[in-house]
Amino acid sequence: MKIRTLTVGALAGGALALTGAAPALADTGSTFKDTIHIVNDVDSGHHGYWARLNLHRSVTITSGDTDGTWTVQLHDQGTFATIGGAANSPHEGDRVRGVKGTVTGDYTLTVHSATPPSTKGVGNRYDYACDVHGTGDRGTDCPGMPASTSDWPKLYFGPDAQVTGGAYQWTYHTDSCGGQTWTDASTNGDGTDADAGDITGCKPCPPSTSPSSSPSESPSQAPSDQPTSPSASPSQSGSTAPSSSASAQPSLTPAGNGGGSGSLPVTGTSLGLIAGGAVALLGGGTALLVLTRRRRTQG
Repeated sequence: MKIRTLTVGALAGGALALTGAAPALADTGSTFKDTIHIVNDVDSGHHGYWARLNLHRSVTITSGDTDGTWTVQLHDQGTFATIGGAANSPHEGDRVRGVKGTVTGDYTLTVHSATPPSTKGVGNRYDYACDVHGTGDRGTDCPGMPASTSDWPKLYFGPDAQVTGGAYQWTYHTDSCGGQTWTDASTNGDGTDADAGDITGCKPCPPSTSPSSSPSESPSQAPSDQPTSPSASPSQSGSTAPSSSASAQPSLTPAGNGGGSGSLPVTGTSLGLIAGGAVALLGGGTALLVLTRRRRTQG
């Protein structure tokens, strides 16, 4: 909240019910307190309006001595929401993105007044109705603002009171985007020092530099690195291994039988038949040889 640029606004005619006048404070150290609710305020930061504010303002007024010196302490507690489309963050002037957060503030002022403070004419709620697209002067852009923050004590002491500003600090914080804080204080150049922080909202992630996965690279769609096994044939299947071993033997199928898969397996019965046939052929050949020799002898 920029204290040094604030101006006095017109007293809002739409203030709610007013309280009665407070008694004069004659004794040193006497105090009274008041609470004001403020809605639709704005903060300008250092680069134009950037956030809307809703605040509960506690006012504590303490008498200093009998010469009419008073100490006024303002304490603000509330929330903020960045303004959509706002171009500048409060400190660095970067683009502001949409975030919400909390705001707390304290401001101590000294007042010299011939009259004691009074709540007469002070409302308990003010709708500032600030125009975020206005001129940048809260005195004209916020028609419901009864007085600037720096002149707030005049609401209690009257327009002739002499007000001197003292130490102040407002802290804006959001938990979004990993947490961001901006502190606007009398001790950090009105929020311009390097360590004052900033509120920018979440910046978009930079484009990914890694190549996008194509369907062929997807584990669920990628072909297997292992060679595809053909359908198991009888000779490859473990359950048909004996047949595979038998088929490795020389085929005993007579030529002209058509070949192919009609080969008979070599079994005990078939070997016996073959052996018997061989013996018969051998015997027939021997008999023929003997008969031939006899004919030659007789001739």
